[in-house]
Amino acid sequence: MSLRVSGNNYSNYQSMYQTLRSLQASRTASASRMNQGQAVAPVKRVPRIKSGSTQYADTLKFVQNYGKGMAEVKLNASKLEAGSPSGVFSGVNIQSSDAEVATVDKTFRPRKGTDIGLEVESLAQAQQNKSQALDASAQASDGSSMDFEVTSAKGRSVRVNVSETAADGSRKTNEQMLKEAADQINGSRTGIQASVTKEDGKVSLVLSSEKTGESNSFSVQGQMGAAQGAQDVAAEAQNARYSVTQNGSTVSRSSESNKISLDYGRVEATLTGTGSAQVKAGVDEDQVVSAVKDLASSYNEATDLLKANASRGQGTKAQYDNFRRDIASERTLKAVGISYDKSGKLQVDEKALKKALKDDFEGTKELLGGQFGIADRISQRADSAIATSSGRLVDQDISAGMDRNQESTFSSFRYLSDFSGTGPYSLGNYYTVGLLLNTMG
Repeated sequence: MSLRVSGNNYSNYQSMYQTLRSLQASRTASASRMNQGQAVAPVKRVPRIKSGSTQYADTLKFVQNYGKGMAEVKLNASKLEAGSPSGVFSGVNIQSSDAEVATVDKTFRPRKGTDIGLEVESLAQAQQNKSQALDASAQASDGSSMDFEVTSAKGRSVRVNVSETAADGSRKTNEQMLKEAADQINGSRTGIQASVTKEDGKVSLVLSSEKTGESNSFSVQGQMGAAQGAQDVAAEAQNARYSVTQNGSTVSRSSESNKISLDYGRVEATLTGTGSAQVKAGVDEDQVVSAVKDLASSYNEATDLLKANASRGQGTKAQYDNFRRDIASERTLKAVGISYDKSGKLQVDEKALKKALKDDFEGTKELLGGQFGIADRISQRADSAIATSSGRLVDQDISAGMDRNQESTFSSFRYLSDFSGTGPYSLGNYYTVGLLLNTMG
């Protein structure tokens, strides 16, 4: 394994390495003398520095929260930057221009530039038959007994036989008879459903095919009795008929279901009404709105943290002054549904933002995620905050009446700052030293 060491820290790294080598050699010699029965001078223990003071714990917690908060701001800003490959403006989302004509349910491997024209002539529907309405609580009249057969277009059938009298000789009510008929139909596997509807005290038997489409029709024949009228078709089974225009070519299609596939199976959609709609690749407006709200929320939280801890150090105070400055002009913010409330916090008007995305998508995208856009400016502020040394963030805490041991304890902030400030190679050295310690320990 090779370890790369930055030039700026090479001498420090070598010094640490030599020190560790010397320590290892000393330990090996001591172990050898012990094995030979020679006396070894006891090692004087260096007293450990106590770092559990309330002030230390409080300062450390702030530094941790500061790093977490700024990282959150940076992450949320990156989601809105137009050039970010994982941002909300880079994803491909397929949407319908008119949800009353068609909705997009799922997409598989969506392609940029997808643009499909839909013209829906008719929707697929199931067959429905409905009997006459009878007084629900009235006793069945003479001749109300039922003996009829329901047969599906695929040849499956069920025989319905309901007497107007009960086993004890009493007459059933119209509602009882129709419910018995419905139960017999629903107990079969014909693909036909039966229900009893009740309105204003009157009941009817309703028969419907379980699936839409012409091949799922059915017929009713026999002695209808109380279900008179259920043999007549109230709504015919029909297929959906529509045309698809893509890449300059128009094709007419028919479907037994209102759920259809487009773009060679990449898009699953549902037809919801007749008319025209465009199914196009674009950006999910809801994701953009959510990303803007997340950015505003994390920025507000970071600003509050800086305000509450501005007295800890010059670095924190400087970052608070930076964060509380206006991100952009009031006019620019308003154009994308953003404003400051009375307390100076960012707030997002979802309706105004969605309207801006609909009316001028490219312009709104540029204001939010373009170069020097809102997300870019916030990202730069987060970068500045992250680059500020931890020692500078809490230099007032460090110098506020600490004794020598406390000063040594707080030097850990400075060490971490030195490593992070000189780049990733220094951090690599930091971990390398740790690896050597583990190896020699």
